[in-house]
Amino acid sequence: MKLFWVLLAIVLLTVSTEDAGGIILMVGAAETITTPTAKGQKVHDHLYARALVLDDGKRRVAIVTFDGIGASIARNNDLRRAINRATGIPTENIAINASHGHTAPWPSAETWERDKQISTVDEAEVLYDEWLGKDETPLTYGRWFAGHSVEVVKRAADDLQPATLHVGRAPAQIGYNRRLMEDGKIVMKANPEGVVIPWVDVLAAYGEDGRRVAVLFSHAAHPVIVAEPISAGFPGYAIRHLRNLLSKEGEPPGVFMFAQGCGGNINGHPLWSGFSACEAAGLSLAFAVTRALTDYDTVPAAPLKVRSLKLSLPLEAPPSVARLKELLTQDLDVPRYQKRRKALLAIAESGKPQFHPYSMSAFAVGNELCILSLPDETFAEYQLFADEISPFKHTLVFGYTNGRALYIATQKDYELGPNGGYEAWAHPQGVGKYLRPRASSEQIIRDGITRLLSRLKSDYD
Repeated sequence: MKLFWVLLAIVLLTVSTEDAGGIILMVGAAETITTPTAKGQKVHDHLYARALVLDDGKRRVAIVTFDGIGASIARNNDLRRAINRATGIPTENIAINASHGHTAPWPSAETWERDKQISTVDEAEVLYDEWLGKDETPLTYGRWFAGHSVEVVKRAADDLQPATLHVGRAPAQIGYNRRLMEDGKIVMKANPEGVVIPWVDVLAAYGEDGRRVAVLFSHAAHPVIVAEPISAGFPGYAIRHLRNLLSKEGEPPGVFMFAQGCGGNINGHPLWSGFSACEAAGLSLAFAVTRALTDYDTVPAAPLKVRSLKLSLPLEAPPSVARLKELLTQDLDVPRYQKRRKALLAIAESGKPQFHPYSMSAFAVGNELCILSLPDETFAEYQLFADEISPFKHTLVFGYTNGRALYIATQKDYELGPNGGYEAWAHPQGVGKYLRPRASSEQIIRDGITRLLSRLKSDYD
């Protein structure tokens, strides 16, 4: 009798992984430690890069998450090309999401550029060869990190197995909106009335034997509850608690991975308050994930579809040539200010309109599941909008994906001008570390999200 029930369970799992069209979803997952190991480096807990690869027999997609503040679009493109060379997964099918943890550094742009200077071939080839152990040029943390990230996706892609996907959502809030109006201007303080993303989204994959392959969960909040030393912050604590809560003796726990949502205007709470508070936030998030894992929908097997869309956001004009030349005589002991001002001076002297590339992508599994990835430090309002208008039953929205360069605020924030606060106006040092988008950018992004999801949905019609 027991054998009958075991066989029935296997049959039911097989039916759920294969639809009438013969589609079998395959899933692989892997993780690797990416903690810096420099001498004297203070480390509280390890940092990780993790990968989830899905395959329908014709198309593969990869979601890569890592504990780190994030890097530029160019650096992410380098890494995606390297992953493509190692796995064959098209670069447009690769989403690299940063937790944006402020105690979990990504190799700096300067380090990455230094890596390139010691290389004699294309960066993607350097990273790929390093992973293979063929490149004898000196290692820096940037190249070491990239090589490990490539390797973890390769391991996930090489370990595919038939799987069933579950998707769920549960209430969760471990942070507050960080933009508060005081005396007619925005200041950075906890705003209990401000916009947040009050849930955690969860995507879980289980093998034919019913064992967990991976759990991907996403919430929107800056991991800024601790200030130092190196730590994965509340996402790391949430994963450790999940392992403890869900582990079964004699079974591997599977890979747990955190994806940051659109938390550009949300801070984890309480801010800079230490590891006890950080652990409590992680535990709260972990409990929310367990609730979503018990109240879920099974995603029917279906072909994977992928769409991407590149937008150009118009940027405000730089300060005048005269103003920039004046500023270049100040702060001479701060090289980064001088570098930024020289770049802005060149833009001002050119007189050419400036635009910011804003590339979004999405993949879907039939009509049930969609994952939309947005770049930059995008405000929570965009995630709420995408969730509201999405034609898919379940839509997960990631921010900080495939590069970050600036904050993406809303029209009303930009229209506040100099009173718009840190994220929506200039850098405190006078001229800004970037040119801010114009207020019209919000509608451009909303239209882009609507168009992208509509086109992706039409691929199934």
